[in-house]
Amino acid sequence: MKSAKLTISMPTQHSIVIPTGKTWLRTLQLGLLLSSLGWGISFIFTFLSWDSASDQLYLMGAGRMDYHPLLDYWLRMASAAFGCIGIASALACLRPAFFQGLIVLLGPFHAFVGIVLTVSAINNQLDTESHPTFVADITFCFVTAFLITIPLVITYIQGRNAPPTSPHHQ
Repeated sequence: MKSAKLTISMPTQHSIVIPTGKTWLRTLQLGLLLSSLGWGISFIFTFLSWDSASDQLYLMGAGRMDYHPLLDYWLRMASAAFGCIGIASALACLRPAFFQGLIVLLGPFHAFVGIVLTVSAINNQLDTESHPTFVADITFCFVTAFLITIPLVITYIQGRNAPPTSPHHQ
């Protein structure tokens, strides 16, 4: 009877997209830091009382909201999930090579959320007078997507154009 063999392959030079140059690495880390702060701040809502949370949402343009158990539940769920994205982004900022798989997803993630928010703002005819924060949210998403994605793309292109480093390179 043959036994199954687990093979683990290490990434090749061209599959690694985390920048090694100081400028592009710092740009990537700035995007990850921005992501960690932008999403991590949502943790505040996880631990606020309903009255405090709804007051804060009112200041952000949501209007007054009476307590409703399901809204309270959704607020905790969303703020905890958003906060976890912030924690993951912070960890990726500190150890980008280790969290490469996550990092390559964060750029498109932010772009997708930015598109969803833009379409939603247009469909709901939001304006900055009555909803002062939506422009900042959309800008955050696209700037963060740019800061994360561009260093990865540049590094990938540079890696593809680099000459092979060993005779075993394919």
